[in-house]
Amino acid sequence: MGVIVAAWAVGVGTVMPAAADSDPPDYLKVMKAEELWKVADGSGITVAVVDSGFKEVPGVPSESVLPGLSVMEPPVEQPDKKYSPHEDVSGHGTTMTAAIVGDGSGGGPKGLAPGAKVMPVRTSMGTLMAWAVGAEGAKGIRLAADNGAKIINLSWGDYYGYERLKSAVEYAQSKGVLVFAAMGNEGEGNNAFNLITMAPGVIGVGAIDEKAVALKLSSYGPETDLSAYGSKAPIRCKENTAWCIADGGTSYASALASASAALVWSAHPDWTANQVARVLIETAGGPKDGSKRSDRIGYGAVRPRMVLLEKAGNPGAPDVDPLAPVPTNTPTPTPSTGQTAAAPAKAASAEAGLPWQWLALGAVVAAGLGLAGTLIVKRRRS
Repeated sequence: MGVIVAAWAVGVGTVMPAAADSDPPDYLKVMKAEELWKVADGSGITVAVVDSGFKEVPGVPSESVLPGLSVMEPPVEQPDKKYSPHEDVSGHGTTMTAAIVGDGSGGGPKGLAPGAKVMPVRTSMGTLMAWAVGAEGAKGIRLAADNGAKIINLSWGDYYGYERLKSAVEYAQSKGVLVFAAMGNEGEGNNAFNLITMAPGVIGVGAIDEKAVALKLSSYGPETDLSAYGSKAPIRCKENTAWCIADGGTSYASALASASAALVWSAHPDWTANQVARVLIETAGGPKDGSKRSDRIGYGAVRPRMVLLEKAGNPGAPDVDPLAPVPTNTPTPTPSTGQTAAAPAKAASAEAGLPWQWLALGAVVAAGLGLAGTLIVKRRRS
């Protein structure tokens, strides 16, 4: 039985403070959002937030959220029960939605792509039926792709549903959809990361603070592709009845990365998902040591301003995944003639085979995230 966990380790949080000097950092100012919105605000782009649903709350304009879909499985004793996508018992999906299209009122965050539309896809995350979210999420990904989503945000992880999720991601990509997934919040523990980020083409997102320093809680590894702000921010709390200040973690970071893609795609509607991903990677604020990428922040912090304001980044080939393995001409090794064959090289992600424990919306939920060595590593790092 798979267990679903949110990639958002926020703890209890604190009620939104009134004093300006205790407000969370203004990451939108750092990202030059006001200037960005003069070029593009996400208009014309639909971001599917496959999560715990959405609840109409102060700070999120109802016109920014589409009717959405629900893939929640009904209880056995109520097989005909239906669930509205515009309900959210935990607040996690509502927070991700606000990070993308919020209007900043009522204590909530101002969304990075306020002109975009969010398609809530409600799963059982945050409910007693959370064990079903892997399969539900896979179904939700397919439905989102079939119903006009250009970007899909996955701010959660699941182990036992990996193969279904991987297949669903492949289907979405065949429809031209760009998929982002949170890396997880176990950087300070066993550093197990979200298995979904191993799926080919998925953009794994880590969390940084306003100074572009990786958060200690942010899970990391070869699957980290980009990073975004995930420190103190307004999040839904108290069973989705209020806004609180807490670490948004990699969930929040993934939502901001999805919003960044919406801005770029809004400005360049003729680009493909591969081209949007490529320019985000090329223009990311890379590691401070000058290296091309690091396991902590990937290729760096998303900087849509570089694309929209500085006109940087080469979109390149429309049908080539920028994260695809690079072909090599390495000859096939000659089999050993000895009695014992040489031990096979360990898969790059196999060492992350440790239990994964994230705070899941107020309750600690443990999920086994043992990354078997037989799983295909997503891409070859250069």
